[in-house]
This record gives sequence, structure tokens and C-alpha cells, in this order.
Amino acid sequence: MRIYLTRFDGEKGIVRCSHVEKENTIRLLKSIDRISNQNVTVETLGTSGTIKALIRKHMSG
Repeated sequence: MRIYLTRFDGEKGIVRCSHVEKENTIRLLKSIDRISNQNVTVETLGTSGTIKALIRKHMSG
């Protein structure tokens, strides 16, 4: 699927994928419930055609 974690600040991150795999990628990420024996919840805050727009909308302090 060629999924790339492009940014992660310890709480939020940006994942890059092909536009044709967007829905599959969201489903895959939502299926993650544990990382290193810690319970986690993966939630999609938004999608965009550009990483720049996601940074501006969701990761600016």
C-alpha cells in the first residue's frame, strides 16, 4: 500500500498514501489498538490532497 508516516509529534501524525488507497489506509490505521503493550486509539482528523494543508490545519501550534 506504500504508507508513509511523514510527521509525528508524539500525539498527532500525518500519514501519506496513494489517493486510491485512502479508505483502505484509514481502515488499517483504525484497526491498530496497541503499540508496545500500550492501548492506543487511532483517529482520522482530516484528509487532504497536500501535506502542507494538513500541517496548516491540524499540526500548527
